[in-house]
Amino acid sequence: MMRLEWNALRVGDKVLVHDPRDSAMQLLPGVVAMVQTMQGSSNDIGVTVAARRDRPSVLRPSRLAVHADLQDTAEECWRCDAIAALVGRGHDAVLTSAP
Repeated sequence: MMRLEWNALRVGDKVLVHDPRDSAMQLLPGVVAMVQTMQGSSNDIGVTVAARRDRPSVLRPSRLAVHADLQDTAEECWRCDAIAALVGRGHDAVLTSAP
């Protein structure tokens, strides 16, 4: 996500997050739960995702691991490209439904 888009995120915005707890880097749907404004740099964002067993339900992803909920398929993302190459399908195949 571009820095201007990242810094424009507000609590309640829907996003897609590459799960840093998953070696496959699958996308999870999430909602921005916390925004800490940082002067001169990118904001710090907390995203609520569905909880998985012993894993926390709030992630603090980097801005390069987040997409707007209505993902622009023209947006370049090495994580999405790597997953799509492994799956052998387009970007839509990388979104997983939260449990």
